[in-house]
Amino acid sequence: MQTTGIETREAVPANQGVLRPADLDGIAERVAETLESQSARGRLQLIAAIVLSLATLGSTWCGYQAQQWGGRQGGLQSAADTAERTAAESTIVGLQRRTQDGLMVLQFWNALRSGENAAAETVKEHMSPMLAAAVQASIDDGILKNPRAAGPLERPEYRLEEEVFAAEQRDEAGKLSAEGQAAGRVASQYVLLTLMFASVLFFGGIGGTFSDRRIRMGLVGIAIVLFGVTAVWLARLPVFVG
Repeated sequence: MQTTGIETREAVPANQGVLRPADLDGIAERVAETLESQSARGRLQLIAAIVLSLATLGSTWCGYQAQQWGGRQGGLQSAADTAERTAAESTIVGLQRRTQDGLMVLQFWNALRSGENAAAETVKEHMSPMLAAAVQASIDDGILKNPRAAGPLERPEYRLEEEVFAAEQRDEAGKLSAEGQAAGRVASQYVLLTLMFASVLFFGGIGGTFSDRRIRMGLVGIAIVLFGVTAVWLARLPVFVG
């Protein structure tokens, strides 16, 4: 059998290697889905980056405010302790003066009841003007005949400066202590907000490490919600300006 020298080839389908319209539509659809997915992921990453940046600033601010309010608490408590010590010292001095005046009044009554008017006048001359006025007011009210009448040391005419100052210092100590406690509560809230901002950084940071879209969006969503709650709380707190 003779060959013609012309090799025979298998017939190739005419449409092989040619893209059909249906294939083009499928490719375009896949490209669009990919682009849309990448675009959504890019927007999510942008939002996460903004939230993380704001959370970092918020955490730094809360740490600073917590330190300032803590310092204010310490200063106020120290001032309250000083006022309390001053009140205690003034109370002791006032008690000593009251004791001395009480002994002097007792000598005056004994001399007066014994009929030693000269001795009574001598004792009265050694009294302070305030005590002498209180003694005379008690005599005018009939204390010599009525034991229930108010004594000189119980009358409004008798007011020791030390006792008045001690009362003022105790009131001041109470106010300073209350202000210090309030500052401590504010400092504690700032510390708590620092921890909450740290939680925002945690959830937002690990959210970008997951490839699964639902997990990634869930973690970033938690970070956004935490950030919103923390920011609202932060806006309601007083700011220390020193």
